[in-house]
Amino acid sequence: MKVAFVGSFSTGKTTLANLFAREWELPLLPEVAREVVELGFPLDQSATAETETLIFLRQWIAESAHERFVADRSLYDVLAYADWVMENQPERKENHLWRASREIATADLRARYDHVFYLPIEFPIVLDGLRPDDTAFQADVDRRIKHLLDSHDVRYDTVTGSVEERQEQVRKLAGRA
Repeated sequence: MKVAFVGSFSTGKTTLANLFAREWELPLLPEVAREVVELGFPLDQSATAETETLIFLRQWIAESAHERFVADRSLYDVLAYADWVMENQPERKENHLWRASREIATADLRARYDHVFYLPIEFPIVLDGLRPDDTAFQADVDRRIKHLLDSHDVRYDTVTGSVEERQEQVRKLAGRA
């Protein structure tokens, strides 16, 4: 089973992914953006085509290395952030790196995961030392993720409410209640 929790930053993806990876005894895929930041690459509004391409490649490799997993980020998240960067940064020849990666990423978005759980923005942003305190950026990323899911006809379930309510919804939707 391949499970992806998707949504903008500070929506509870990591909390649920950690819980269900343990509960279902599945590998938890790391948030590759954190690894890329540790290498010295800028993130979010300061990111570059090189940053986004590296994040995509690491996400692709992590997902390809496991037949079963729980991910608190997915290719949908990677695409949403990268598309924001490409639209809001000056055009550079390095942007072709991302465009080529995007072609690969969008080739099979519909069939990539067994369960996709979309987490809408419901809580105030929790500063984690990585993401910005920018509700407009958070909302834009959220809109982009929803657009990707809908425009690629991805089957997903929206889960809302408290952590406990979300857990119960995920269990039922995944047939593990």
